[in-house]
Amino acid sequence: MKFITIILGYLKWHYGKALATTFAFWKNILVYLFNYFSLKNLIGNFFAPWKRLADSYPKQFNFKVYFGIFIVNTIMRIVGIIMRTIIIIIGLFVCVIYVVFLPASLLFWLALPVIIIWLIVYGLILIFFS
Repeated sequence: MKFITIILGYLKWHYGKALATTFAFWKNILVYLFNYFSLKNLIGNFFAPWKRLADSYPKQFNFKVYFGIFIVNTIMRIVGIIMRTIIIIIGLFVCVIYVVFLPASLLFWLALPVIIIWLIVYGLILIFFS
């Protein structure tokens, strides 16, 4: 009788509290992935120079110097756009892959008690009948 109580308690925990905790865990991982790739910051600073590498303009006007600094700053902004685009694409790809695999892991979690029982029975069959 105590064995039945333990099994029912486990099933209640597995499909109740643990399932709710698992959903919260999945949400935290998705938030972590967005923060790990800094997607909000990368989109917000999309046109900024890469690693803030930019020259400042001198106080006295000299066309050649201004033009050279303008070219360097433009190149650094283009490099920043390219690098941020690559990182944003990789980050979104990882998040999409994560979200795509969530239903499979949910099905695995829901089927886990049945899988455990099947593995125990199959193991006993292999031990006694092989």
